Amino acid sequence: MAEYILTCCSTADMPRSFFETRNIPFVCFHFHMDDKQFDDDLGASMPFDQFYAKIAAGAMPTTSQVNVAQFLSFFEPFLKEGHDVLHISFSSGLSGSWNSACIARDELHEKYPDRKILVVDSLAASSGYGLFMDALADRRDAGASIDELQAWAEANKLNMHHWFFSTDLSHYKRGGRISATSALFGTLLGICPLLNMSFEGKLTPRRKVRGKQNVIHETVKEMEAHAQEGLA
Repeated sequence: MAEYILTCCSTADMPRSFFETRNIPFVCFHFHMDDKQFDDDLGASMPFDQFYAKIAAGAMPTTSQVNVAQFLSFFEPFLKEGHDVLHISFSSGLSGSWNSACIARDELHEKYPDRKILVVDSLAASSGYGLFMDALADRRDAGASIDELQAWAEANKLNMHHWFFSTDLSHYKRGGRISATSALFGTLLGICPLLNMSFEGKLTPRRKVRGKQNVIHETVKEMEAHAQEGLA
């Protein structure tokens, strides 16, 4: 068993059971809804059915990143127990959480000079981030050292392809990403944006596809193309 702790952020969007069985502690982002703050603790504070019911009723959640103090509180118990920490952070292209983790790392290095705290910017999000954590946990369990796992993560993080689509343009309009007019005509035409993660870790629209079945087909084509590249 590795002598270090592999950690990540709750935005890896895997079930709680995944993190428990893979032995990956996670630090919670937060969301605000109905004038209250909740931990993004994978349905514990607010069950998912309630969360989506509130959105369907018109609630507009906003998110907040993990700050330095929260990272300090998250990392320090592991260090006190004598463990090193390898933290794989949510994409720096989408949040400042990676920077907060690095500041916390630097502060804790002064307090625990004999312990390693390594932070990797995953440049990933959601289930792609979760699949990356699964691959890292496999290598950790196979005996990779903390330095070997950090090196593998840095060398391979851009090999994770994140392709996804949306059938609902309302949140793009609410967030100011598209105009109300574009949202209206896009909805009437059945436009489903096809997006992926750029090498800078940002969500990038790639194509506008008409119809859910067509965008599913395009997503599969992209997956197949990149799979063939990997076999070449």
